[in-house]
Amino acid sequence: MNKKTFRLFSNCIIVKGASLATICDLHRGKVYSIPLPLAEFLEKTKNSRTLENIQEFSNEDQETVIEYLQYLESNELGFWTDEPERFPNLNLQWKSPEYINNAIIEIEQLDNTDIKKITTALTNLYCKYIELRLYKTVSLDKISFFVENCSESVIRSITVFLPFTPDLDIEEIENLSIKYPRIVLFVLHSVQEKYTLLKTKNPKIRFVSRTIDNRNHCGIIDPKLFSIKIPVFTESLNHNSCLNKKLSVDIDGNIKNCPSMSKSFGNVKTHLLEEVVNSSDFQKVWSINKEKVNICKDCEYRHVCTDCRAYVENPEDQFSKPLKCGYDPYTNTWEEWSTNPLKREALKYYNFQEFLNG
Repeated sequence: MNKKTFRLFSNCIIVKGASLATICDLHRGKVYSIPLPLAEFLEKTKNSRTLENIQEFSNEDQETVIEYLQYLESNELGFWTDEPERFPNLNLQWKSPEYINNAIIEIEQLDNTDIKKITTALTNLYCKYIELRLYKTVSLDKISFFVENCSESVIRSITVFLPFTPDLDIEEIENLSIKYPRIVLFVLHSVQEKYTLLKTKNPKIRFVSRTIDNRNHCGIIDPKLFSIKIPVFTESLNHNSCLNKKLSVDIDGNIKNCPSMSKSFGNVKTHLLEEVVNSSDFQKVWSINKEKVNICKDCEYRHVCTDCRAYVENPEDQFSKPLKCGYDPYTNTWEEWSTNPLKREALKYYNFQEFLNG
């Protein structure tokens, strides 16, 4: 054993933070926290004799390191080998042939002419993933018209957010989910408490109690929302994990990077989406990765976490930490972001009255 090297599997990537590190298992979709010194040791010894390097520690620390290596091996994160050079690192390049990869469309007040222009543009831009949002009204005919006009596109999935009302025809929604295979999920939001037990056997329909009555509900950072996958991880290394190759059209037809952002690049009634997307001004935020964001660059979760540029702690600084994140990478603690007194000025700036009055 003393001549062997301990190596992590190539899909298990170390990410070092300010005081902790993580191993991101991109195959199983799990994140493991490890001490920062252990991460540095694993990086140092990945091509050398591991146990020989352990001898540099005190006896007590040697036992600790060996226990950690046993833990990593038992969880199938790493292995012992005589030939570490035969196990190359994972290729972390990210490529995407689409002009636009995903889009958010607030379809509620758009007319059929607007929808036709949008679906034509999304088809030309080779967009694969679409999120349709309705906040207060339900228009299944409008949803059908949108999807029908995507019949010649390369769209892989459409997720529809619409408000739940007691008179909503669930059977009709089920029929739409069958008729249009591109619709992978209907999220019926704002379900009142007395209806929270509603269920359906259709896996494409989900009831949620959370109120989503406007675009201000976007941008929440939560461990439950971490995406631990190779495409997400590799994209985040050089690009913004939320805005890269994203196109949005808000409820008024304004063209944006995200509906929640204030900056508009024109309107679907007067501008071609294809021309807007190709402008350097529109693409500017695509390159704001976590290594450029204050505090986030010191976080061990930065490459599996989303990043919101619509709501930040310092609205005057585009590289400020997301407002709706309650994690402190220096103390490794989570707290409720909305009650942090240091965020109060930002809450006022964005007019989040529900949190200011709470």
